[in-house]
Amino acid sequence: FSIRKKITGGIIETSEKREFDHKKKIAELNQTISHLKSIQKILVNQQQDMDMLRSLDLAEISLIEKQSRYLVAVNTTDNLPFEQEIERVISETKKYQLRRLHDASYGSMLPVENLYQEKFSKYAALYIEMPFPVSKKGLHLQPAGTYLRAFHKGSWDKLPDRYKEILAFANQQGLSLYGYAYETGINEIVIDNIDDYITKIEIPVKSE
Repeated sequence: FSIRKKITGGIIETSEKREFDHKKKIAELNQTISHLKSIQKILVNQQQDMDMLRSLDLAEISLIEKQSRYLVAVNTTDNLPFEQEIERVISETKKYQLRRLHDASYGSMLPVENLYQEKFSKYAALYIEMPFPVSKKGLHLQPAGTYLRAFHKGSWDKLPDRYKEILAFANQQGLSLYGYAYETGINEIVIDNIDDYITKIEIPVKSE
């Protein structure tokens, strides 16, 4: 009887261990699938940006509809070198298990109130997009809705002129900007000269 009891107990223990291993493998596969989906979403968005550039009128300012997205946002600090700002963003991103940073969509956030005050270099944060985040706690939610979209070609020191054109356009169209201007570089992987750099600017708007 004792031998049969030991055998039965061993079978149950082995079965429970096998079930635990299966659940662990399923969880790991689900995490890998989620990660691959996030990479796919980012690459699709980058490809769409590149396709759009081929026929895009960079002088145009338009209105678009956007879905919401989650961002890892790190507040900028006065007098901190840009390289250290990037290191802070990367460090914060690691908390959310985004492993392939070179595939990520990233940029900067400029408060709209600073635009209206013509403080065009007073950025609030740098960000990296987090598609399919495991946890949303602590992330910045970029809201869905209508956005004003514009592009700037060239170095960043010319961006204030573009923002003045954006403000004039919004005023003419009876639009009120709110939240943040989200800046994203969309062609840095294919250029050799900063004069060819293209910044995409998207700002949420509402009718006045």
